[in-house]
Amino acid sequence: MSFLSEIGSMLGGQDAQRIAAGQGNFQDPSSPDAQRMQGMMSQADPQHLQQVFSQTAQQMNPQDYEQHLNPAGGSSPLAGLGSGGLSTIASALLQHLGGGSFASSLLSRIPGLSTADPRQMDANQVGALARYAQQNHPDAFGRAAAQIGQQQPYLLHSFLGKAGLAIGAAALASHFMGRQNQ
Repeated sequence: MSFLSEIGSMLGGQDAQRIAAGQGNFQDPSSPDAQRMQGMMSQADPQHLQQVFSQTAQQMNPQDYEQHLNPAGGSSPLAGLGSGGLSTIASALLQHLGGGSFASSLLSRIPGLSTADPRQMDANQVGALARYAQQNHPDAFGRAAAQIGQQQPYLLHSFLGKAGLAIGAAALASHFMGRQNQ
């Protein structure tokens, strides 16, 4: 089966249109839509995936992203990831923000960030780093999201939130639908 045929069968006509319209169910990582998203990411060219998530970062409403990371009356979805998941997200963000000495300079720029060591960051610090990257460096945010999505896709919902996943999935589905129609 060709690459485009595989993607076409993965998306399944009406499902592809629904996802492309931003109406997928991405809250449950085991939902069919989340599984399709993971399939699309595993088949996507890494550079295209970076572009999709960079555009996603630019389209995400900063206030909505803040509410995702710090919901009123609830705990951050990052809090449930544990140190391994937090470290993965923080490492990807720091790597794509420039790492090294740039990471140390972030301490003075990002309120709530008290370490540049991703292994020592808690959910609040990873959230502060993610908000900073999304608002100030969407390309770095997109590269980090693409890396996370291809290596550990189950972390994306906690990282991007429902809105971010819907935007990214819609862009990917539209891309694959366009390629299939060519």
